[in-house]
Amino acid sequence: MHAFYLNVTAMERDLNDWFTYNHEANVETIAALREAPHPTDKALSIMGHVLNAHRVWLHRIHPLEKEAPQPWQANDPATFAATNDRLLRDTRLYLQSGAFGLSLHKPITYTNTKGERFENTILEIFFQILAHSAYHRGQLALMLRQDGVAPPLTDYIFLRRNPQPVLS
Repeated sequence: MHAFYLNVTAMERDLNDWFTYNHEANVETIAALREAPHPTDKALSIMGHVLNAHRVWLHRIHPLEKEAPQPWQANDPATFAATNDRLLRDTRLYLQSGAFGLSLHKPITYTNTKGERFENTILEIFFQILAHSAYHRGQLALMLRQDGVAPPLTDYIFLRRNPQPVLS
């Protein structure tokens, strides 16, 4: 991923777009879970996990709160939308933070939930947040479908397409 971007500003712009997509996809998924007649505890737990994991990764880069939640910590589904909004706002702060030393290629040393130490760049962590969220939204789409609910279309391209098809 690093070799394709010689201009960090362009990369930051793309990351901002991808995190905006991530937020929109979460909005759609949260709405589908809220509107489902009987969302399973497992589905609600997974959506909470998506949000918690995002917060955990941001906290590893630079703590904005006293402590991060545990990845599988239970959440009140009524807080999902507000948490999702706050995560987008906070992520955008991190994307603008090159001015105070948080460049995308800066290595971050952190300890995982098993107590093991690792080092990854901020860019790698951002990619992890995006990929992890998409993975679990796929699980949630399957769970909704199995419950008889049409899942939202949350593929990146669906949320980025013009509302009207292009006529040739």
